[in-house]
Amino acid sequence: MRKALVIILLSLTFGLPALTCALLPAAAEAATTPTRSERLVIAAVNHERSARGLARVSFKASLTRAARSHASELARRALLSHVSANGWTISPRVRHFGYSTDGCTQWTAGETVARATIDSPAATPRGIVKLWMGSTAHRQVLLMARLRDIGVGIARGSDGRRYFAVDLGRRVKG
Repeated sequence: MRKALVIILLSLTFGLPALTCALLPAAAEAATTPTRSERLVIAAVNHERSARGLARVSFKASLTRAARSHASELARRALLSHVSANGWTISPRVRHFGYSTDGCTQWTAGETVARATIDSPAATPRGIVKLWMGSTAHRQVLLMARLRDIGVGIARGSDGRRYFAVDLGRRVKG
């Protein structure tokens, strides 16, 4: 515990990358819980996956922190992009929030983002998943069989839109 505290303090002080999964205490991973809307997005994704005989995805706190951060940034910037203002794409972003490659024989991540006006059907958890399922590229990410972990972020922008980010991944320890 003391080692983890020292690493956290160093990270905060010197801006070091996020802790790896080997160093991240289980309590920190469990501390993030999904909101009702995030749970509904996960349920809608799992409904689509189950209907096609695919394994369900499971909530992962580190992916949720990454997705929330990205959705909030997209809302602040009133922009829809897979690239953060600092140039990060999905892989460095989820690693920064603790979805580590350390000790993994296989590691993969995928992302889908969207925005919808607050009063549109797409601004709901089921509505946004339905929108993604209508897009070949987004559907492919959500239905990628090898992905098993999920994190969701939803943010409201000052432009009157709701921004969604879903980060998916899979880590296989070897």
